[in-house]
Amino acid sequence: MDRLTKIIHYFVPLLIAQIVVFFLIKFGFDYRVSNFDKVLDGAITFSSIVVGFLGALLGILVSIKNSDIVSTIFESKERFTLKYYFNEAFTIGFLVVFLSCTMHVLRAKSSVTTDIIFYVWSIVTVAFVPSTYRIVSILMTVFFKSNIVISRPEDNNVISRVERNSIKERLSKNKHS
Repeated sequence: MDRLTKIIHYFVPLLIAQIVVFFLIKFGFDYRVSNFDKVLDGAITFSSIVVGFLGALLGILVSIKNSDIVSTIFESKERFTLKYYFNEAFTIGFLVVFLSCTMHVLRAKSSVTTDIIFYVWSIVTVAFVPSTYRIVSILMTVFFKSNIVISRPEDNNVISRVERNSIKERLSKNKHS
């Protein structure tokens, strides 16, 4: 990935969030809407589940670290990008939970501070979605490519093709008997 593309990829979640929040402001969405507490509860639940899922994916990534594709990633310069994407998703996820809890407390009070925290919460919550999507899609690509096996497993190469066919025939005769 060239430098400009990488820089753009770093800021995509934030750019998407700013565009969405601009439209939220334009259409008058704020913390005073009815049932906003349910939006906060949903944000906490969603981000908690996704952060847990990312933790599980990280565990899987570590368990397949000896596969060719994961070894290639860890040996390349892109391992820092992958680490950044993971850290970003985890950090934003925890910020969503923290700011949602803060908004639960502050939403009853209308003040400039509450307005500022609401807009920060909005940007962080919206940025969490593309940030998470990016790291999950990368990891799913890695996981599915790590399971592609071109050659036969070593255990199947121990006996010759003739011996394998005779064993198959013998087993199929035993089934039909």
